[in-house]
Amino acid sequence: MELDLNRDMNEMEEGSEPVVICPVCGQAVNNHAAEELYTVDFVESDFRVRTLDDDILDTWLVFCHHCLYITHDFRYIPDQISSVRECVSTADYRSRFTDTNPTTLELFEHYVYLLENLKAPAMVFADTYLRMSWLYDDDQNDGMANRYREKAIVHYAKALLTGGLSEKDVSMIYYYIAELSRRNGDFDRARRSLLKMDTEIPMFRRLFDFQLLLIRDHNDGAAIMPREVNQHDDQLS
Repeated sequence: MELDLNRDMNEMEEGSEPVVICPVCGQAVNNHAAEELYTVDFVESDFRVRTLDDDILDTWLVFCHHCLYITHDFRYIPDQISSVRECVSTADYRSRFTDTNPTTLELFEHYVYLLENLKAPAMVFADTYLRMSWLYDDDQNDGMANRYREKAIVHYAKALLTGGLSEKDVSMIYYYIAELSRRNGDFDRARRSLLKMDTEIPMFRRLFDFQLLLIRDHNDGAAIMPREVNQHDDQLS
């Protein structure tokens, strides 16, 4: 199974090498591959994808060496492009980049700073904090991993309060809150959140059954998700 993470791209002319353009400054970006293909090994209970190749997390964020804008995907023009340009041009923001090769964690920290200044939606913060918890998991820093899982939970909850979400999105948020609560050892909160999922949707019935077993066993570790559990159904398309 291959996960297509194609995040390019504008071709200057047919037959030429793809060129990635920064939507903020318009300069060509030289640190972002035009096409990335990964062979999936397995998916964990918090939907972290493990591959047989390099860790996807290391390239989930990319930045422009010219204006220092950070994004997950250079194809998309930010909604608040004027505010983005203003933020990335400030001395405070630019001083964060002490060199042109930040670590993955540093890049995430810079990204959070940018999100805070742009007052990004709660879901964007939640997904970012989730990925930062993975970085700390990889470093075997349990305290910081727990902290960032909790920050993700708080922002997933804020997203629920914002409203305007589909039933699928609401159930997925409740699943994430259940999963991250379980990982932090709060099995009661995990169970309460799990019970709020819409199990009439087959995918969430499978996720419910999978997660409930982990909660009942008081398992607070990352678990490999069986392939059939996270398969999407026609009604989710």
